[in-house]
Amino acid sequence: MTTTESTPAVVVDAATRDKLLAGGNGPVEVRDESGALVGRFYRSGPPVLPAGYVIEGEWPSDEEIDRALREDRSYSVAEMNTFVEELKRAAR
Repeated sequence: MTTTESTPAVVVDAATRDKLLAGGNGPVEVRDESGALVGRFYRSGPPVLPAGYVIEGEWPSDEEIDRALREDRSYSVAEMNTFVEELKRAAR
């Protein structure tokens, strides 16, 4: 076992890596030979999009996301409900 910063890490061989990554974007249960749950693997990195979707440009950095969350206006549930109702009325 190795450590990355303060998070413990387990180094796997290429075959195990391929099995884990073949599980797709969602969580993958890792089980031992008897079928007992060892843990869950969550793939990190950008999500894999369904066929037909294209992302243009670069992924935002953590700093850009943090800034947007701090600076962008937020809306209450009541404000969002009002907005949705206005959209429904305008679509009629």
